[in-house]
Amino acid sequence: MKTNYSVLKIVAIALLFTCNSWAQATLAQWNFNGADATSVPGGGSAPLVIVGAGTAALIGGTTGAFAAGNASAGTTETEPTATNFGWQTAGYAPAGTDNKLRGIQFNVSSVGQAGIVFKFEQRLSNSASNTYVVFYTADRTAPTPVWVEAQTFTFTPAATGTGDTWYNGRTVDVSSVTALDNNPNIAFKIVSAFDPVAGDYVAARSTNVYSAGTGGTVRYDMVTVTSNVTLSVSQFEANDNSLKAYPNPSNKEVVTLSQTTDITISDVTGKVVLTAKNTSSIDTKSFKTGVYFIKTASGATTKLLVN
Repeated sequence: MKTNYSVLKIVAIALLFTCNSWAQATLAQWNFNGADATSVPGGGSAPLVIVGAGTAALIGGTTGAFAAGNASAGTTETEPTATNFGWQTAGYAPAGTDNKLRGIQFNVSSVGQAGIVFKFEQRLSNSASNTYVVFYTADRTAPTPVWVEAQTFTFTPAATGTGDTWYNGRTVDVSSVTALDNNPNIAFKIVSAFDPVAGDYVAARSTNVYSAGTGGTVRYDMVTVTSNVTLSVSQFEANDNSLKAYPNPSNKEVVTLSQTTDITISDVTGKVVLTAKNTSSIDTKSFKTGVYFIKTASGATTKLLVN
């Protein structure tokens, strides 16, 4: 008997959304490892995920390359030293400029998930800034995304033990932010910032002077986005019952929406496959077989199955 693998794939994906699990799930993880520093997948400007789905990018004029990864006590890195690398960033701003603008960004989807947590391991060179701020946005696709300041990581520089040091377990728990739940367009960014007391950049080590450009470097390892809850279909659709699509499932035909609105359609990895303005229908003939999520400008979301 010939097996219809497309149908089986749809069933398998659908099953992911029919149960509710309280076990933590990894939505995306970057470990920046490779055979050598010049062959890390994705390269220094956009390293690829090793687990889950998502994208990484440099922002504000920073540059990226790879150097030795985290091997300090307490790291979650398990790769052998020879292939263990971290994402090393440079090109940070001159003193007094670009506060909270330069750094890195991670884009992920939390569709079917809730209770989001962002984690990373960070190494600062002696002349890098001592202060970094993590922001999140619930809609990175907006013409002007609204970035919310989530957490500041800073310390008082000392003559030893602060610069050229890995800081493990840096965690930003945004599990209470419901706007990040069941959302294909969330993102986090880590940016250098003025010291909260000095009001300007301060070097990570007190015996050094803050250095912009290629001087002060910041390295990252084991960047991870997790969720605390896997939602059932009834849970996330119950919150968005204002939006319906029919027929659903669709046999690669025109699907009618229950309202005329601006929409974004994403697949299960969070990749945006279609955006439309002021529409009440979707032609799915070019869609691949699978599960998609339709989101309106107001945040209503519904699931669409395409056969």
